[in-house]
Amino acid sequence: MSVVRILGIGSPSGDDQAGWLTVDALLASGVQTDGNLATAKLDRPGANLISLLGDAAWVILIDAMQGNGPIGCIRRFDVEDWPAYSHGLSSHGFGVIDALTLARELGGLPSRLDLYGIEIASASPGEPAGTAIQTAAEQLARHIAADLAGVIRRQA
Repeated sequence: MSVVRILGIGSPSGDDQAGWLTVDALLASGVQTDGNLATAKLDRPGANLISLLGDAAWVILIDAMQGNGPIGCIRRFDVEDWPAYSHGLSSHGFGVIDALTLARELGGLPSRLDLYGIEIASASPGEPAGTAIQTAAEQLARHIAADLAGVIRRQA
């Protein structure tokens, strides 16, 4: 069982790579994946996301979103925020919010869940992510690394 699981949700379509880019930036920063930390880049996991939640104490999810904010804006969503923002968090049929809501109903959420959305411009197949998305992914990776370091220090 990994204590912390970081899941970048996305696709190879332009800015929709935001979650993947965040995981890449986090790993490039030197964060060590071991028995206590696992990362994964998932391509539109749908309901399969549920099986990745239950055996971790802390899950960090990062996904692209299309809402009303500026491109590259990072937002953190608490459980009570899910209904209000579910329209913007996924372009994937059975999306992240759907999977999280079902997992909650089934009693399968981890004790801590951090859900981040990065506001995107377009999800054009075959296109690279825009500069604002790459910058936001690096910024979010630094934030997550600092959060992880703080937890490790408290446990030591």
